[in-house]
Amino acid sequence: MQITKRWGLYIYLIFLSASLISCTALKEGIMPASDMAKGAAVQGGNAYYHFSLAQLLASKGDVDGAIEQYKEAIRLEPKTPVFHVELATVYIRKSENNTALKYLEDAVKIAQDYTPAYLLLGNVYTALKRDDEAMEAYNKAISLEPENHKAYIYLGILYTDKKDYDSAIEVFKKLIGVNSESIMGYYYLARIEAERGNYSNAEEYYLKALDINQSLDIVLIELGMAYEAQKKIDKAIETYQKALQLQPHNTNLRNRVGQLLLQQNKLDEALTQFKQLETIGNTRLDAMTKVGLIYFEQKKYDEAIMEFSLALGIEPDAHKIRYYLATTYEEKGESEKAAEEFEKIPSKDPIFVDAKIHVAFIYQRQGQTDKAIKAIMDAIEVKGKDTELYRLLASVYKEADRFDDAIHIMEKSLDLEPNNAELHFTLGALYYDAGKEQKSIEAMKTTIRLNPEHANALNYLGYTYAEKGINLEEALNLITKALSIKPESGHIIDSLGWVYYQMGEIEKAVQELERAAKFLPDDPAVLEHLGDAYLKIGQKEKALDMYEKASKLDAKNVKLKEKLERLRKGIKKDLSGLSADNNQKPSVKKK
Repeated sequence: MQITKRWGLYIYLIFLSASLISCTALKEGIMPASDMAKGAAVQGGNAYYHFSLAQLLASKGDVDGAIEQYKEAIRLEPKTPVFHVELATVYIRKSENNTALKYLEDAVKIAQDYTPAYLLLGNVYTALKRDDEAMEAYNKAISLEPENHKAYIYLGILYTDKKDYDSAIEVFKKLIGVNSESIMGYYYLARIEAERGNYSNAEEYYLKALDINQSLDIVLIELGMAYEAQKKIDKAIETYQKALQLQPHNTNLRNRVGQLLLQQNKLDEALTQFKQLETIGNTRLDAMTKVGLIYFEQKKYDEAIMEFSLALGIEPDAHKIRYYLATTYEEKGESEKAAEEFEKIPSKDPIFVDAKIHVAFIYQRQGQTDKAIKAIMDAIEVKGKDTELYRLLASVYKEADRFDDAIHIMEKSLDLEPNNAELHFTLGALYYDAGKEQKSIEAMKTTIRLNPEHANALNYLGYTYAEKGINLEEALNLITKALSIKPESGHIIDSLGWVYYQMGEIEKAVQELERAAKFLPDDPAVLEHLGDAYLKIGQKEKALDMYEKASKLDAKNVKLKEKLERLRKGIKKDLSGLSADNNQKPSVKKK
């Protein structure tokens, strides 16, 4: 929470706009201003007439005319300090502070115990950034009138502007000592504590101010900010809502309440706030967008689509809102409409690349590979060479079994970032899928060299060795290290089981592969490996069960189907043999 710089100047301007010149009775026999002026009329002939005329002209905005009449009053009665103070006030309205200063200094020379002159003198010094002299003037006013609240406030604000918080706090505490019901004293103490980051202390002072007057909207708002700073979000919301009762048209405050309710996942309550903002012209578009996003979060896609569409009716070029609309169509499963909206976003818009990525995924899911590739190419044309877009393009090529194109793109990406471990890993995986195992091994080694803790590369290399039946001890070490990094990775556990299988440690293989199957019950490769291990230890029925499950999940795996058929035939043959044995008559020993 930041306090406005130059509080003193701010208060000073308020002081001027309201003409806050104290006309309280002077101490020690000095008459009130009106009586003093009347006295001048007696002693100086018509000084009071000119003074009254000056006040009238000033109230009507005739500043120059007022100055002329005040000067005439002073000419007739130069020893009346109120004439000098009022003339200074008019000069201040003209922003002629130095001229005003002259008359104020004259006023305190004439009447050294005239408090209003010292207060205004302090404000002028503050405006002229003569802070030490301003402090002296305020302290003089306090010495003359120890219960003058304004003097304490101006002095405290000045200390605050100078970041002398300790002195400011001392002044405001003195003010509270003078008047325990001083709302301003508690308020400024709260602001200082907030500025210093002492939000719990600030909270205490704000609450004391509210004990005196519960309808102080600015205090409620700042108390809410103090609650926010302390992460007391529920209290902040409650406090802001009280302020909204006093300022129902405060759009910024209502928006803040809505945002906090969103943070608390109180979507219906947030919706109420933003729905109210939809009725206000200058906040309508933003509110409609937020309402749409809340509906989206609630999976009320039709309502979200309506809000976003209405918002686009107001501002057709609001491309971010169009992006939200397209995303909603996508989530609803209306891919054609989603793609149509994404395609409307122009290339000059910052969200264009993200839109094209969405379009690419939509086309990829629809099997329209060429369109998906074009969408990514469009994104690359706008964004330029980008490794993430290259990886995405490579994945589309891979799904289309265009491995050479995928590999070519990834090799281009490495020209941009030759030391990017992830790019080497992706390229290595592509080499493996393309049957280029030696290149895959080299790419994985490079990945591990760049990032020795790359669990996936460690696993990939170890599994490749195990699959080829080479470097099995090294494979075991690689996979064991990978598992220490990702101890609950079903794929790595599967690799560990497979390397044990290749090493002939079948019991260990079964144990690890069963564990992998618990993590990945629908992974055909894991189930096939477990079936192989069961078969190795003679558990043919269990092996058959694993092969059948794997084959259903990977219907295109011809080798698995052949393996399954061989096992079925083998089991059938075993059963036939067993049946034949059972049909043989037992031999009877002759006695």
